[in-house]
Amino acid sequence: MTETITGYLIDAKAGTIRSVEINRQDALKSIYAHIDCTCIDVVRIGDYHIAYCDDNGLVDGLDCFTQLANFPSPLAGNLLVTGVNEEGDSVSPTHSIDLVAGQFLISRAVFDPAFEHIDEPGIIGTRVAGFTIRVQQNRPAIIRPEV
Repeated sequence: MTETITGYLIDAKAGTIRSVEINRQDALKSIYAHIDCTCIDVVRIGDYHIAYCDDNGLVDGLDCFTQLANFPSPLAGNLLVTGVNEEGDSVSPTHSIDLVAGQFLISRAVFDPAFEHIDEPGIIGTRVAGFTIRVQQNRPAIIRPEV
């Protein structure tokens, strides 16, 4: 048995997904380090995959969040996707990173400035009069190791 398994780390702020190694001997510590939290939750992805997420990620203000296809709740913070065997142990995923990335959407708020024209004595130009807010959604960009 190898000492590590592979997982796919989704970095929501960066909008990326990449392969990472998880130490099998101290998997929980390795998972905490990858997703940068101290309390995890697990979301099932079909029969053979799971995503580890920050259990308290939705409590604080959010820069972004991730949505999993066919899962009703948003997921906050980094996510770590692994395979899972019949005993419930984490194993390397059987799905490709491309297939896993296609199941997630990262959503973030984008503030678009609304400008107003200034035409006053001695001042001609524009200024920001406010903002409109829209939600931008993207699949995580895959970061492949350099060969």
